[in-house]
Amino acid sequence: MTSMVFGEVDWNAADSGTKSDFMRLEEGENTVRVMGNPVQFYIHWVVTPDGSRRKVNSPVDHPELVRRLEDSGFRRQPRWLIKVLDRTDDEFRILEVGPQIYNGVKALYNNSRWGKVTAYDLTVSKGPKGSQPLYSVTPNPKEPLSSDFKARFVDFNDRVNVEKLISPSSSTEVCEVMSWSVDEVSATSTDTATDEDFDFDFE
Repeated sequence: MTSMVFGEVDWNAADSGTKSDFMRLEEGENTVRVMGNPVQFYIHWVVTPDGSRRKVNSPVDHPELVRRLEDSGFRRQPRWLIKVLDRTDDEFRILEVGPQIYNGVKALYNNSRWGKVTAYDLTVSKGPKGSQPLYSVTPNPKEPLSSDFKARFVDFNDRVNVEKLISPSSSTEVCEVMSWSVDEVSATSTDTATDEDFDFDFE
């Protein structure tokens, strides 16, 4: 099984609290200020025995269970959590993104005219359901954040536990969701994800 990265990553390193701490993207324009590096993790969208669709964090500490999920058609997908300033109400929130938004931000990060994505607001446009691409990312003019936000961002960081949000699901949790017997799944592998550190200039 290939190595997977869970945790803070550079924009080039990828394979995107309470409910009020999460930002939900609405159809149309959503403007945010990115506040730091993305935090990468993996999920599976699964269909439970009762027919409902559920999202579970990939149980990467149990490779045999990951393999069974993928053999059942529930492929592993990368996701990223990004701490943002939601310009709708100037509140700090966590935004979960997939590859379309991640790659849009990454393109700006690698563009010499724009560079550090903490230095300007981004507008994430969401199209109607079924649109391809569904999301697009455009930059706004560079403008420093007011120092008034600093203390509030420190409080936000102290309150949210991103590591808990990206924590791999246990074999017991996944088996309960799927109505599988834990005894049927081999959990003897000790493969674990590795963390990598990258430099990132913070505004």
